[in-house]
Amino acid sequence: MRIEYQCSGGYGGLRFTYQCETDALPAAEAKAILDLVEAARVLELSPKQGTSKSRSIPDDFACRLILSTGKAKKSLSFNELGASESLRRLSTHLRKLAIQQQRAQRSHR
Repeated sequence: MRIEYQCSGGYGGLRFTYQCETDALPAAEAKAILDLVEAARVLELSPKQGTSKSRSIPDDFACRLILSTGKAKKSLSFNELGASESLRRLSTHLRKLAIQQQRAQRSHR
């Protein structure tokens, strides 16, 4: 599965991106991500189900998630605080991976 994740917002207007192919990850990390995707039922959600309609919350994270498996592609945009708990867990995990990926890229410069 190809995963593309973008997230922006928070107190400092932060911006995170993370991309991976789960087949290229260590088995434990790939399993962790795929388990979170399954628990959040991302592939079953319609674009409107990703977040609940609520008033705008300052410093919330606005996220976009694209999952690609073979010929199938799923795109979902959501505000983290309005999302289901399982979708928030997935987003938090992907954001941590984005931070690790950005640090690794900086250390190789």
